Amino acid sequence: MADLDIVTVRTPTAVCYLVRGEAPYLVDTNTPKAGKKVMGAITGSGLRPGDIRYILITHYHYDHTGNLAQLKKAGGARVAAGERDAEVIAGRKPPAGPGDISPAGRLLRKLPASLLERYQHFDPCEVDLALRDGDVLEELGLEVLELPGHTEGGVAYYHEEKKLAFIGDMVSNILNRLGPPFLSFSYDKEAILGSMRRLAELDLEYAYPGHGVVIGPGAAEKIGRLADKLASRWGAA
Repeated sequence: MADLDIVTVRTPTAVCYLVRGEAPYLVDTNTPKAGKKVMGAITGSGLRPGDIRYILITHYHYDHTGNLAQLKKAGGARVAAGERDAEVIAGRKPPAGPGDISPAGRLLRKLPASLLERYQHFDPCEVDLALRDGDVLEELGLEVLELPGHTEGGVAYYHEEKKLAFIGDMVSNILNRLGPPFLSFSYDKEAILGSMRRLAELDLEYAYPGHGVVIGPGAAEKIGRLADKLASRWGAA
């Protein structure tokens, strides 16, 4: 496996990652209820909140931004996220809510808005770095890849030298079975396939998802096969 010092912080709901080194950073922050576990991973690694240089958000959903505001306040890390999700994370734009591309999403759209808002709630936080496709976080050796389809501003963080990427929800690997993002909270199947195929074109050995376990070795090839399978199932090109 790639030799970055990556600590996985796992709960039954989601996964986030602490990357240790000269410039420690977090990728996502798990759900609001996981705050003690995330903080325990930081202190258990011999770090303080103030040692975290960056918090990289893959997309705005609550299971990725649940502890963002608290961690920002505790340590002052610079928050980075995709430009199109930044206004939602900052609380100036409401989240999109359930999508209409799956039966489950269409059912959820019938629930009272207040119920969904309570379920999805996270404390807003300003984004210091609103990122676009191709931006580079030079200190971390990471390139930003826009991956629409789940949220409009979803991104991955790709380390070309290490042949790894943090991919958020674009591909899950629950019980070692690859799958798409949760369609009930996604908005465009064609965009999802395009984002998966972009990952499949990378020199990518390991992909770190927001749900499930690490994909790899051979992550790009596995994601490509998944995209082909889903395209056939969905009747897409």
